[in-house]
Amino acid sequence: MMNAEIKTAEHVSDDVLRQAMNRAFSDYAVLMELSNREFDLMMRQRGLSYKASRIAIVGGEIAAIWLMSVRGNHAYLISSGTRPEFRRQGLARQLAEDCLVGLRNERITNFQTEVLTGNQKAFDLYSALGMKITRRLECYELPPLPGSPEHDVQQTFWAEIETEAQALAEVLPSWQNSSDAIAAVANEVKCWAASDARGLAGYVVAIPETRTIAQIGVRKDRRREGIAQSLIAACHPGDKLRLLNVDGRSDDFHAFLQATGAEPTVSQFELSMHITDAIER
Repeated sequence: MMNAEIKTAEHVSDDVLRQAMNRAFSDYAVLMELSNREFDLMMRQRGLSYKASRIAIVGGEIAAIWLMSVRGNHAYLISSGTRPEFRRQGLARQLAEDCLVGLRNERITNFQTEVLTGNQKAFDLYSALGMKITRRLECYELPPLPGSPEHDVQQTFWAEIETEAQALAEVLPSWQNSSDAIAAVANEVKCWAASDARGLAGYVVAIPETRTIAQIGVRKDRRREGIAQSLIAACHPGDKLRLLNVDGRSDDFHAFLQATGAEPTVSQFELSMHITDAIER
């Protein structure tokens, strides 16, 4: 095991963390080369906690990272990675164990993350820590939809529809798509809503800069009427949009995917654990 100095990220600049992350993901299955702006948006959306995050220092350089978020008594691993030349030296395990001790000391009770279904090495580490699969999350690309919205769709603000939008959800959104995540980047998102006499019939929250849809929902009694397609048409920038880490177990959701011609890209496992279970192991 490599002898590394494990530290929090409290006194590390965003630019240094960004460069360390890019180096760690230089040969990753999903290409990642984040600019300053992209890194800032990603970390604000997911809620970077410098105190909870950990870095491994070897020879004065950051060799590996664990970038963490904390909301209430729940923690989330935003990104973890080790530079190629420092791998297979036990650094990820050292970061994980130090991080979990820190979370326990802060009375954090739950910890979760996602891992690509094909990333066996990372999955094995998380399993060894005590993490279990809670669900499978899918990613898709949506092609541009022809024509104009068929339903009356109005642009709005997240704060105006958040309460009603949460009532429409049948499954919990992933960490990066939660209401807290949207609120954290409220100035970066655009929202559209379709309403009727009963209130909110459907809505979509998009992040134009990353071409992603954070949330989309249609009230159960108004589904399969094309409202979702109208919402997508309203917010579409003209090229492909992305749906990232969505729980696709709903039959209605599959019908929506088929209607929009969505193409699957990658799959991830959502993993979670109780912090006390991890420490006892």
